[in-house]
Amino acid sequence: MFNLFRKFPQKGNKVTLLTNRNHSFESNLIYIANELDSRKTKDGEDYEYIFVEKDSLSLRKLYDFASSKYVILVDNFFPLAFMNTDGMKWVQLWHGTGIFKKFGYDLLNDEDKKVMEMFAPKIDLVSVSSENVIDIYAQNFLVDKSRVKAFGVPRNDFYNDEHLDIEHINNLKKSFEKDYPQLIGKKLVLYAPTFREDPKNNAVFDYFDVEKFLNELGDEYALAIRLHPNYKRFCDEEHDIDLEDLTHKYDIINFTGFKDEQKLLLLADILIADYSSIMVDYTILKKPAILFTYDLEDYLNKERGFYFDYKEMVPGKIVYNIDELIEAIKEEDFRLEKMDEFLKFQFGEFKPNSSKLILDYILED
Repeated sequence: MFNLFRKFPQKGNKVTLLTNRNHSFESNLIYIANELDSRKTKDGEDYEYIFVEKDSLSLRKLYDFASSKYVILVDNFFPLAFMNTDGMKWVQLWHGTGIFKKFGYDLLNDEDKKVMEMFAPKIDLVSVSSENVIDIYAQNFLVDKSRVKAFGVPRNDFYNDEHLDIEHINNLKKSFEKDYPQLIGKKLVLYAPTFREDPKNNAVFDYFDVEKFLNELGDEYALAIRLHPNYKRFCDEEHDIDLEDLTHKYDIINFTGFKDEQKLLLLADILIADYSSIMVDYTILKKPAILFTYDLEDYLNKERGFYFDYKEMVPGKIVYNIDELIEAIKEEDFRLEKMDEFLKFQFGEFKPNSSKLILDYILED
């Protein structure tokens, strides 16, 4: 149907922002849309854009999609292998920042690799966070290095001088305290684990003892949870947990469905992560982080693994159980000496203008 609709006239000013039904990786596209809005206001550029759900396409959306000149992705899109894209420009963003756990071509089976080999040549631009990660992205999207540019990650445009101003942060915190009174008078710990393909290891609350954490630290810290969009996909009946029941039982905050991840990182006093690239974004703020890696050896040997020596490079304290985690927070033992080196590698000289650079490049050919 897409190829049939391609026979109709193309609109040279139309941009498709390709998202998914649950909008889980949409933040980069929102910043691109904001930049398009800004250009229309300031410069009179008349670009129209539409959000298209790649896993819920109506005929109308397919027509809109097919009539666009520009398409921006935030995930792999295998149907591209079979689509007529003559005269179109395709931009591949990614929902992760920099390089952390393995992704893309490195994780595919042989059949999927063949499909990726068919659609990779249709990608015109891959935007990455730093010159230092270009080789890895070129390898994993199967594109020539000349098509990979260190224009940055659009959602990190949030971290500009205005938003990093202490007055703005204080106002943001007051705003959140109205909706989440648990935050009043306390520091915020944000626990943001990634998913595991092994259901046993994916059951993060079998290892993160919420009750013990709050008993030890609850007087000083509020706890918020933000699960990965793929978390439920790898749960089984034995290890699944009702997060709503958990948050009500212990009066913790569930930010899993909260869209503005950047605001959460700005508010967090401590991030608890593991193997997610949320850790990379967080280093922009140079604040304390703890890596809660109860299953590190399994993750290294049985799941994805990393593009660097995890234990040597991560800019945060590595702990393996809840007791070590609590102790690290009490002692303020955060391993901050790794921060600057990690930040420099992942971002080079960080500048919050990625959306502008990407659109300047692609819209002006």
